[in-house]
Amino acid sequence: MRIELRITSGARAGARETFDKSVIAIGRHPMSDLRLDAQHDLDVSGRHAEIRVVDGTATIRDVGSSNGTKVNGQPLIAERALFEGDVITMGGVAGASVAFHVLAEDATPAPTAVASPAPIAVPASAPAAPPAASASAAIPSTHPHAATPRRDTTARIAEAVELQTGQLRRMLYIFGTAIIVVVLGLAWMSRRNAAADRATIEQLLGELQQQNVAIAQLRGSANARGLTDEVGRIRHERDSLLALLRAGGNTEDVTRRIAELNRQQSAAGAVSKVDYARIAEQNTNAVAFVVVQRGDLIEGGSGFGVTRDGIIVTNRHVVQGGDGTPPSRIAVQFHGTRRWLPAHVLKVSTTEDLAFLKVDAGGTFPVVVGISPSGGVRPGTPIAIVGYPLGNETAGMGGSIDTLTAVATLTVGVVSKSLADILQVDAYVAHGSSGSPVFDQRGRVVGVVYGGPTEAAGRIVYSVPSDRLIAQLPGEAAGAVKP
Repeated sequence: MRIELRITSGARAGARETFDKSVIAIGRHPMSDLRLDAQHDLDVSGRHAEIRVVDGTATIRDVGSSNGTKVNGQPLIAERALFEGDVITMGGVAGASVAFHVLAEDATPAPTAVASPAPIAVPASAPAAPPAASASAAIPSTHPHAATPRRDTTARIAEAVELQTGQLRRMLYIFGTAIIVVVLGLAWMSRRNAAADRATIEQLLGELQQQNVAIAQLRGSANARGLTDEVGRIRHERDSLLALLRAGGNTEDVTRRIAELNRQQSAAGAVSKVDYARIAEQNTNAVAFVVVQRGDLIEGGSGFGVTRDGIIVTNRHVVQGGDGTPPSRIAVQFHGTRRWLPAHVLKVSTTEDLAFLKVDAGGTFPVVVGISPSGGVRPGTPIAIVGYPLGNETAGMGGSIDTLTAVATLTVGVVSKSLADILQVDAYVAHGSSGSPVFDQRGRVVGVVYGGPTEAAGRIVYSVPSDRLIAQLPGEAAGAVKP
């Protein structure tokens, strides 16, 4: 299903973008599929709304935006279907509007052949007419085998068209009869399975209704701060499934989605029980904003201290260009400070996306609680990420990089995949998050963020497992490893 989104208001008004994918993220975030202007469309959130396409049906939901979403002027409370020409409005005066259109597949009809009139043959036995002396002296033939006069051209064309349309009508009659037979057969099968379907639907409705208590507990949990978006998505999905079942939706698909909803709810419940305030208090001061200059290019990333004399862990791609170009200058700023500290590259890994910096200035610097082996980390384990997504746009809340006070951002999530060479988590990151530490429930580092697939809009995060980090630590940082 190909979708065209036409921006009708906002800084990018007049732009059109076409998509052929199941999830379309909309917002000001650089990793959004439909990216609105980050400087001018200020009422639009970084992650504002999502369009999902399932079995040829498009739906939209608000993903926890600050200023809300409307469809055709009506506030978007839960997930709802989209139809041709619907107008999606995000935010208020400084927001943006997008028109939804479904693009038809291109098709060029084949030209219809028209039969040429057949030539009229003159019987071989007819004698040739004698040559006329002049036009006025021509004598009409009265021979019984004289040639039949030619029919009118219009009549001959009409006869050919009638022949072709008659064949077409017969084909349509046959096709229509076949459709009627199929429809009657499906109706008979539907009636036969109606009782079983009703029983299944009642069972699924019961499962969804039971989720009310669990969702209410999540929303009321004192430790659920930071889970507002996730709980909102769970609630919207439940409401969408209830509506789908009541409308007679596909029970097999609903069963699969309920199982996934239960998994998400269990993960959110585990996350809500973690003391993230304690994790932040123990570690945030050790997370540094890293700025690297290569020629005229200045880029930002994240890192974290592992020794008191200023050894910092970050990513290899943060300190090196794609061609391996070394930086001309590096500076770091720890959370809550305004002091830029010059640093240099101490070590770059040749096998992992890891690098180690050393602060040039003397002094004592903050460190994380510790680094624990990642071998015991399992899918579903709650985690926290502390770093600087979007660089100085969040580190200093849009301030100048020369005058900002570094303020790190904490996001929460769960481990979705744990392999020897990759720790994948379901959380949120953006450019600038590279080098951020991933903490377990005890506040120990179990991974180092290095990226994620663009189409995931920052929700699927790849990190280097701490087992690989421990193997690369410089000797003087070995003390950071904790059991």
